[in-house]
Amino acid sequence: MITIKLAARLAHHLSTRRAHELARPARLLCWAGLAAAVCVVGAARADYRESVPVLRIGLVESHVAAADPLKLDAVRHSFATTLGIPVEIIKMASYAALIDAQASGRVGYAIHSARSFAATDAVCSCVRAFRSPVAADGSTGFRSVLVARDSINRPVEGLRIAYSSEESISGWQIPQQAIRAGSLDAPQLVRAGSVNAVIALYLAGEVDGYFAWLPDIPGDAGSDLTHLFGGWNRSGIGAADPLRVLWSSQRIPYGPHAAHRSLPDDLVEALGRFLDEMPSKAPGLLDIFEPVYGGGYVTPDPEDYRNVRGLVEGLLNSSVTPPAR
Repeated sequence: MITIKLAARLAHHLSTRRAHELARPARLLCWAGLAAAVCVVGAARADYRESVPVLRIGLVESHVAAADPLKLDAVRHSFATTLGIPVEIIKMASYAALIDAQASGRVGYAIHSARSFAATDAVCSCVRAFRSPVAADGSTGFRSVLVARDSINRPVEGLRIAYSSEESISGWQIPQQAIRAGSLDAPQLVRAGSVNAVIALYLAGEVDGYFAWLPDIPGDAGSDLTHLFGGWNRSGIGAADPLRVLWSSQRIPYGPHAAHRSLPDDLVEALGRFLDEMPSKAPGLLDIFEPVYGGGYVTPDPEDYRNVRGLVEGLLNSSVTPPAR
């Protein structure tokens, strides 16, 4: 009888020990799962506010918002309040300086021209365009065009064509790129010195046509010549002999807002949301921050700036302010 009791007690002890041993891995798995859950919650709470001590925004000093210190501080304060982190706005003497500052990571967010963005991307492949401005007329870019008197039927190489200056993207740089590429015959070029002088030469009959630009509006044919030079001096241009378009470049997008690729994705997303909401929630701020365009923002295609890559030569060594469109 004693032997039976001892055997029963031993069996109970072994079964209890076995149960504990079997339960131990389950408890470990439970604790591991709990720890993982805590880590996930912690990761969800972590955001750019913990990793970005200050956001530095770079823009050229010729930007309209940079002219008035009070307006510039209003922009800085709005960004800082919305993002919840300190913000500094750094004015650059030229686009060449802006390119260097963002390529080196000294500024995380920069407001570029199309050409300076393409140059920065060529230097470091370290930037991404996350928004680009929309003009009040709905355009998101422009095209360089060659227009000539409608009554003239001579080949382009036999025409006297005016342009404003070598600093003009639409009047000189894009056409020269097209001429070098063989997609545009070289006309007899006449330097006017300014857009006003271009129109004056045409009105006087001293040239057969001129290089200009037209806004590029999504879904629009883009051939309305009342919009030459963005509609500038429409009455003067309309009073001259009728024009027709002989050549048009590919679309050149307006300069983007670009982030250094080291910035966290959630910060870039927050910046994009802030810009998207600016027209409806802070139109006064939009007037300060984007006075030239004023139509809000769109998300650009990464390939939008491919057409500009041929225009970046010489910009990196340039110390001048942005060239005229």
